[in-house]
Amino acid sequence: MHALREADRARWADAEAWLLRAAPSPQTAAMEWARHCVAVLAAGQKWDVVRVPYAVLHPDFGLDTTPDKLRHQVSELKMSGSMFCDPYRPYLYVMVPPGTDKTWPYDSSPAGVECLGGTRPFIHHVGVPSLDRLAPPGLFWLIPPYSLDSPLADPEHLKQVLRLGPRPDTGTP
Repeated sequence: MHALREADRARWADAEAWLLRAAPSPQTAAMEWARHCVAVLAAGQKWDVVRVPYAVLHPDFGLDTTPDKLRHQVSELKMSGSMFCDPYRPYLYVMVPPGTDKTWPYDSSPAGVECLGGTRPFIHHVGVPSLDRLAPPGLFWLIPPYSLDSPLADPEHLKQVLRLGPRPDTGTP
């Protein structure tokens, strides 16, 4: 049991270090996480992020959608990768490989879906929750990077899922 906790701590530390490599100032970002539970990181270095309105995942989703409903829907849609949420907007952010913004099909994406990356001249800065934020209030991880073997989603699969949208037989708990 003790070894498992050590392994979990190591995965957490690795994930945090990975995220901090996308910070303009890792020290400042670590301080922001400690004080505010969110840090501003630069997309396009270690990851890009696809911002998806909750309503694209399910037409009934909005400000009152719970993390459990979101997790269920993400599972039903077979989405993968690290994901965090802003429940006040409400948006889901899916982490994808850096450079995805260069090939993202903006013209065929559902309304409100956008890939934020580091393609110049538009380097996007994104508020990212601290790894211990697993529920609201505020930004939180739906699927944290330390819980996965690969923290990034396959952008081609994500494009396909978002184009198809929710399936009629997809239920929510």
